[in-house]
Amino acid sequence: MTQIEFNHMVESLSGLSPEQMRQLRRELDGKLATAKPTDSSNTGSIGAMRDDAEWLDQAVAHAMKVREDRPWRLPSGE
Repeated sequence: MTQIEFNHMVESLSGLSPEQMRQLRRELDGKLATAKPTDSSNTGSIGAMRDDAEWLDQAVAHAMKVREDRPWRLPSGE
């Protein structure tokens, strides 16, 4: 995955609902927990992110904040 593709994926997280974000977090945590050690030159696998788990947490937190600040739809009744 290229850096541009990764950045696009991170930006698209703002469109997820809070429950979808929690589900994504659970799935990523599971993949990180079972990821085999990878060659550092292999940056295309999810295992490569285990060294950047804090950064990934920050990216998800940022996406949640953006979603709260800019909801993609109006609450019902408006």
